[in-house]
Amino acid sequence: MNHYYTDNKDLRSDKKEFTYYFDNEVFRFTTDNGVFSKNNVDFGSYILLRSIYKKDLGESLLDLGSGYGPIGIILKRFHPEMDVEMAEVNSRAIELAIHNCVSNGVDIKVNLCDDILKLHRSFDTIVLNPPIRAGKVVIYELYEKSRAILNEHGHLYIVIRKAQGAASSKEKLETLFSEVVMIERDKGYLVYDCYD
Repeated sequence: MNHYYTDNKDLRSDKKEFTYYFDNEVFRFTTDNGVFSKNNVDFGSYILLRSIYKKDLGESLLDLGSGYGPIGIILKRFHPEMDVEMAEVNSRAIELAIHNCVSNGVDIKVNLCDDILKLHRSFDTIVLNPPIRAGKVVIYELYEKSRAILNEHGHLYIVIRKAQGAASSKEKLETLFSEVVMIERDKGYLVYDCYD
């Protein structure tokens, strides 16, 4: 069975477009079969965005597992001076993200990438809505590699549902970071700020 966190090029296309409103800003997103949350921006991503978009996110940000791009695009709109990149394993999602960056008027580098270490750079902030169905091995590797490419004093922000392993994720993150602080909680979703 194919999932949004795999690269399934053969899936039938059925593109959709929707309007999304965030803090009085209007965004248009095109989505398709085979990408995560194709009908609207999911609640977890919304909670993550809501909890960090007014923060000082530094000079560079990676939207890890970007899908069709809503998190990176919205953060770039509110921080136009910030260097934002996306990384995603799903080529269909990458094509949509490139399209959505153009249609929303933001300049973001979009990477088809199965290993963020291959980006050969580091970031002040990494944001991640982890692909829960990919399993703990995949998710924990994303945590480890995120830690490896964070700049000094950098932050990893993740959103995860309590019912989908938030406690065990927090334990793993505490082996990688000095501080793992819950900064938002809503309808079973938790946002963690991880830093040293």
